[in-house]
Amino acid sequence: MRVRVFVHVGLGQFGLRGAAGEKAGFTRDFALSLLYGVMVLMEKSYKNHGTVTQHPDSSALERPVTARRLDDTSPAPCPLGVIVTSRGQVPPDGNVLACMRFGTAPVAGNGADDPRVIPIPLPQLEEACDVSWVSTTRVHTGVIDHFRYACNDEVLFGWLHLGEDELRTMERTVKRAYVMLDLTLNRLGYPHWLRVWNYLAHINQGDGDQERYRLFSLGRHHALALKPGFEKVLAAATGIGTQASGLTLCVAAGRQPGAVQVENPRQVSAFQYPRQYGPRSPSFSRATLRRWRDRTVLFISGTASVVGHASLHHGQPAAQLEETLRNIDALVAHAAERNFPDVRPDFGPVLFTVYVRAPEIFEAVRDAVEQRLRTRAPTIVLQGDICRHDLLLEVEAYYAWEHPAGQ
Repeated sequence: MRVRVFVHVGLGQFGLRGAAGEKAGFTRDFALSLLYGVMVLMEKSYKNHGTVTQHPDSSALERPVTARRLDDTSPAPCPLGVIVTSRGQVPPDGNVLACMRFGTAPVAGNGADDPRVIPIPLPQLEEACDVSWVSTTRVHTGVIDHFRYACNDEVLFGWLHLGEDELRTMERTVKRAYVMLDLTLNRLGYPHWLRVWNYLAHINQGDGDQERYRLFSLGRHHALALKPGFEKVLAAATGIGTQASGLTLCVAAGRQPGAVQVENPRQVSAFQYPRQYGPRSPSFSRATLRRWRDRTVLFISGTASVVGHASLHHGQPAAQLEETLRNIDALVAHAAERNFPDVRPDFGPVLFTVYVRAPEIFEAVRDAVEQRLRTRAPTIVLQGDICRHDLLLEVEAYYAWEHPAGQ
């Protein structure tokens, strides 16, 4: 009976709104960890997940983790694509999995009740537009507690928002949210994380280890580390600061295994950063590669002017953009070489998203964005804070390679 109570509490609410004090928080955290541990043990009874990956020692910090070779192909065709449309031009319809709606104005009309419309409070510095992830097959939608989602037979997109009052205990709340997300994705049948977006208000606020991003990273790490070998299956991710409130957490996940973690030979893997960046390193991969029968896609994490683990070109927006693009080019080349040694995959960009700290930073790189990015793929520019104080901009991307079935 006691276990049943724990399960009920664990699945109740992501933010545990209304929890009464620290004792209630501790009890729920313990229940949630116990439930998660049982789930992991059940998974291990069916699969061999290997041993727990320990936090790396200093000798490992300069060795980037390389991608493993991709040996299998999903029998299904690629189930998703992405389009950029002017605001309101194409309202969410039957084949939309997620509509990322950027801007500081509240979502109005039918979109306010549509679980596929994700309001992200970041100002757009050019024409207002939406980014929609679309499905090639029928879409189903739903809401579980505060988690809103849409899915087809292969992938799911979902999101939740945690209010500022819930983030007073940032580390605990983020851990709880990530554990609950994983439990919910398993419950829905989409346990394989592909891509995550974390939009956190005032991400740089706080000093030293009390900075909000460091506390967020600590909570995320504690959640993901509950699973053995978690550093081998990390999803691509973005972490950007807003001037609104709370945390908006978006996730894309797959029904079948096959996602491949990709790291960058120019950079120390983020989860192996040294102690100077916080009590726990950020738990994400540089990219996630997923191969379907007719297309291979590459979700590229938010990428900045970081070489090794150090930020470069302080105070120089144009130089930071060039370094960032070198990192993206190296990552794409590495993903192709490691996973397709016998062919030359023609990965091409489908979408770029550029985050800048301030409008004047965009003005300093506007021409380069036009020439280096927008001539190759649709590009949107958003104003948001980067996770390190000394970084002025960040670029995320989505690449794809169309290939004959089975290649």
